[in-house]
Amino acid sequence: ALGPGSRYEIDATIADIYLVSNSNPESIVGRPTIYFVIDVFSRLVAGFYIGFESPSYLAAIQALNMAMTDKVKFCAQYDIDIRSEDWPAIGLPDALLADRGELLGHQIEALEKTFAVRIENAPARRGDAKGIVEQAFRTKQAYFKHEGQGIVEDTIVKKKGGKDYRLEASINIHQFTEVILACVLCHNQYLISKTYDRGHDFPDDLPAIPLQLWNWGVQNRTGKLKTVSRDALHIALLPR
Repeated sequence: ALGPGSRYEIDATIADIYLVSNSNPESIVGRPTIYFVIDVFSRLVAGFYIGFESPSYLAAIQALNMAMTDKVKFCAQYDIDIRSEDWPAIGLPDALLADRGELLGHQIEALEKTFAVRIENAPARRGDAKGIVEQAFRTKQAYFKHEGQGIVEDTIVKKKGGKDYRLEASINIHQFTEVILACVLCHNQYLISKTYDRGHDFPDDLPAIPLQLWNWGVQNRTGKLKTVSRDALHIALLPR
């Protein structure tokens, strides 16, 4: 990846937590699906989506739409005030790497042909080909596993008379999205990557923090993001 926007990785997982209904806290509604879109060069989380759909094209385009547009209004829905420069991933990447799933087919061709976004698919059963986004799932889930209730365990009932962890679920999807959004903002602005593969032209005093790597890459490498109108992007992503 030459610079920010050279390649995004997208993937989904089923979160290891049970959630309750927004309208009825007594009703357990199941485990949500999390989508992440991450920039390979900087490790910046460009966008995400949380919903109850199975991993599918309809869910993937929600994450892609967020990853390619301004996030100020989205954060404002959760009472978090940011500026555009705090989350600068706005625009279309040069390439998009997915697994052989929802982005393999004719649905994504409109985005591919209209804006010349190259769609790449990893080989089957090769999660290591998208190691950056796979690792993001592990680290983000570690945040809520220590504090949350309704966390998935190895067995539903450990012993006779034991508790069913599903019955301990206490947060709804809005609250869970708040948690993940806070984790993503913390990751982008403060997390230092200890395993980042630095280029030979990187200055010694540049910390491996996603936002700072992104800003340095835009200034000194090549920013590959293409700016398009929001409406044109919506139309290109619509299912067919």
